[in-house]
Amino acid sequence: MPSPEKVSRLTLLQTIFAQEIRGVLLSPSFWMMLIVISLLTGYSFFQAVDLFSQASRTALSYPELSRGMNPQTGIFIPTFGAYYLTQTLLLPFVAIQLIGQDKQTGTLKLLLQLDLSPLTLCSLKLLALLLVWIVSLIPAFSVLLFWQKMGGHVSVAEIALQFVGHGLYALTVVTLCLFVAVISDSLPTAAMVCLAFTLGSWVLDFAVSGQDGILGTMGAFSLAGLLRDFENGLLLNVNIFIFAILSLFFFSMAVCWLHPGKRLINKMSWSCLIFFVLCLALGSSRYLPGFWDLTENRQHSLNPADSRTLRRLSLPLRLTLHYNAQDSRLHDLKKNVLAKLARNVNELQISYVRSTSTGMFGASDADDYGIIEYEYNHRHDQSYSNSQEEILSIIYGLADMQVHPDTVAVYPGYPLVVEKAYGSWWMYGVLPGIFFISGLLFCWKKL
Repeated sequence: MPSPEKVSRLTLLQTIFAQEIRGVLLSPSFWMMLIVISLLTGYSFFQAVDLFSQASRTALSYPELSRGMNPQTGIFIPTFGAYYLTQTLLLPFVAIQLIGQDKQTGTLKLLLQLDLSPLTLCSLKLLALLLVWIVSLIPAFSVLLFWQKMGGHVSVAEIALQFVGHGLYALTVVTLCLFVAVISDSLPTAAMVCLAFTLGSWVLDFAVSGQDGILGTMGAFSLAGLLRDFENGLLLNVNIFIFAILSLFFFSMAVCWLHPGKRLINKMSWSCLIFFVLCLALGSSRYLPGFWDLTENRQHSLNPADSRTLRRLSLPLRLTLHYNAQDSRLHDLKKNVLAKLARNVNELQISYVRSTSTGMFGASDADDYGIIEYEYNHRHDQSYSNSQEEILSIIYGLADMQVHPDTVAVYPGYPLVVEKAYGSWWMYGVLPGIFFISGLLFCWKKL
C-alpha cells in the first residue's frame, strides 16, 4: 500500500497537470493554431497532389521517368512544410502562455510554495505541451489516410522519420519558449525573442548555404538545416544529439531561473556552468558517427560495395576543389557526392581554392576553375568531372583498388494520376469547424 504522503503528492501532481491542460484548452491561440495547421496542411497537400499527378502523366508515358516519382519528395515534404511554419510562428504563442500567464496572475509563486521543485513544474508544463503537439498531428494523419485512399504509396520509415524530426524541432522551440517566458517580464517581449531565434535560425541556414569555415560550422547548427535531413530520410546521430542538447539546455535554463526567490548570483553561476557544458557538447558533436539512410531509393547511399571499399582506405584522402561558394555545381557536388564520401571515408580532407574573378552563376574565367584535385598515398590526379562514377573511379585508381558493384534493387517509383483528390471537405470544412467550435466552447467557459 502506498503511503499517504505518496498518495497526496501524486494527487497534487495530477491536479497541477490537469490545470496545465486546462490552461492550454482555454487559450485561443491553441485553437487558432490548430485551425491554421488544418488549412495550411490541406492546401499544401492538395497542391502537391495536383503537381504530382501532372508529373505522373508524363512518367507513365516514359517508364524511365517513373523512378523519379517519389511520393516522399513530391507529396509529404511540401505538405508537412505547414508544420514547420506553424511550429516556428504560432507554437511559441501557445508555449509562452503556460508560464507567462502564471507569472502575471501570481499563480507561479503559489505553485512554488507547494512541495514541488522548479524541475517538476517545468516538466509538467512540458508534458502539457507534448499533448498539444500530439493533437496538432490530426491533420497530418488525415492527409496520410486520404493519400492511401487515392491509391498512393507511403514509406512508413520515411514518414516516421519526418515525424521524429518535426517532434525534435517542436521540442526545441517549446523549451526555448519556456526559458524565454521565465526570464521575460511580458508575453509580447517573450514572443518576439522566440520568433527572433526561430526565424534567425532559418535566415542563418539560408545565408550560409554553400559556405565553409566558420560560417559553414554555424550553419551546421541551424534548426531548419537539421530538420531538412529528417525530411529527406537521412537519420544522423549528430542531428539527434544537437536537437537533444539544445532542448536540454533551454529546459535547464528555465528550471534554473524559474524560482524568483533564488539569488541572482546563484542563477548566473548555474547558467554559466550550463552554457559551458552546452559548448563542450556542441563542439564534440561533429565527431559523433552513425547514420542510416531510410529512403527507399537510397538517395543518400553509395552502392554497398563502394561503401565497403571506401571504409578500407587507411590513409587520408585529400580533395582540392577549384570552385566558388556561389557556384550551383558545387552545391550539387556536395549534396550528391561529397556528403556520401564524408560518411564513408575515415579521413576525408576537403579544401577549396576560391577565384577572385567570377562570371555568371558564380563561375570563374580562370583556366583551372572547376578542377577537382585528388591526393592519396602521395599519388595525385585531377579531373573536371563532378559525376559520382568518375570521382569514385579516380579514387579507386589512386588506391589501387577494384570494385565490383553489388546488385541492388532499382527503385521503381510510384507515379499516380489522381483525377479527383479526396478530403477537401474534411481539411477545409469539418476539421477546422471542429477546432473552431471547440475553441468557442472552452473560451466561453473561461469568460
